[in-house]
Amino acid sequence: MTLKTQDIVTVISFFTRNRYFDNHQKAQFSAILLDAFTNSLQTLFMKKFVNSVSKEILDGVYLTQTAASPVWQTYFRAHGKTYRKTTRKRDFEQAKMAALSMYYDIQRDEAGLDKPTVASFHKLAEVYKAHVEKRMMSNYHVDTLNRHFVPYFGEVNDVREITQPMVIQYIEWRLAKSGKPPTPQTLNRENSVLRQIFRHAAIQGWLDEPPEIPNYSEKNTRKRRRHFTSDEYRILHRTARKRISRVKNAKLQMPTFWHRQLLYDVILLIANSGLRIDELLTLRWRNVDFAAGHVVLERAGKTKSSRRVIVRPSGMMAIKRIRDRRHDWLDGQGDEERVKATDAVLTLPNGTVVKSFKKGFNALLEECGFIYENVE
Repeated sequence: MTLKTQDIVTVISFFTRNRYFDNHQKAQFSAILLDAFTNSLQTLFMKKFVNSVSKEILDGVYLTQTAASPVWQTYFRAHGKTYRKTTRKRDFEQAKMAALSMYYDIQRDEAGLDKPTVASFHKLAEVYKAHVEKRMMSNYHVDTLNRHFVPYFGEVNDVREITQPMVIQYIEWRLAKSGKPPTPQTLNRENSVLRQIFRHAAIQGWLDEPPEIPNYSEKNTRKRRRHFTSDEYRILHRTARKRISRVKNAKLQMPTFWHRQLLYDVILLIANSGLRIDELLTLRWRNVDFAAGHVVLERAGKTKSSRRVIVRPSGMMAIKRIRDRRHDWLDGQGDEERVKATDAVLTLPNGTVVKSFKKGFNALLEECGFIYENVE
């Protein structure tokens, strides 16, 4: 039996204050209970430190994880002091970024400096990764940094050495890196990350002025399909309904039937609201107001904006059909649960979230006889 610390203290206090026991008996009981207390403490510490893992992620900076907790801890020394902190992360890579961010922050603060004056690109990369992770930004930043920027700039010991000519040389290297050169869209997107990295270096005081990074014209490669005419929309509408009817009674094609139903309603919803598909994908049932006939976007689309959008009756009926199909499926499973406020709107009846309609929409366009070349 394992005694709790409070139980041991209570028992010791009882025996030492009880007048029916002499001092010798009290001493014996206290010694026995103290042994039990010591054994409990030893067991506790053994459980905590057995099978512990320690990894050095930077010179003098360590991450540790014990069997008692899956959360990584960091410890290091800086300016004569020892620091032990929790990263609050279970994933090693995320914990590594958090630990390095703590280390560099303390190095700067304890030195009494506003910002360190010199930093290698490798150090800048690690600090920027921590910055991105802390703010829950896109993994695209980290992926692009690891795939392109670190291989080229990784040997730079002082980021002030990165000048405009060096950036141009990097772009030439990037264009020749693989057999097929990246499109201007891809290059501009990667370069926007590089700008943010250099801007972060300037904020840290490691770079006096970020080098200028050119922007490339996309007009010759970015081609979008023109808008549908009224006649084309009618053909699209009718063909989408025919495609649903063809697989309506085919049990083996039920997933196809569901996808075509959802695609049809998405087309109606877009046509009657002006919403973009990336905005629709963010919709939750809490954002839909059937009585008022509008939806509320929360940090949606490219601009991450929030606004109220009026939806015409045909569009609201499309949303209602999506909800009703979900409820019918739940009823068929004997489940009395309804859609939750936080559930995504664009789902199949079984609750599967649909993240892309590209394949189905392209098949629909082909069946309509609409041919578009070199468009996104």
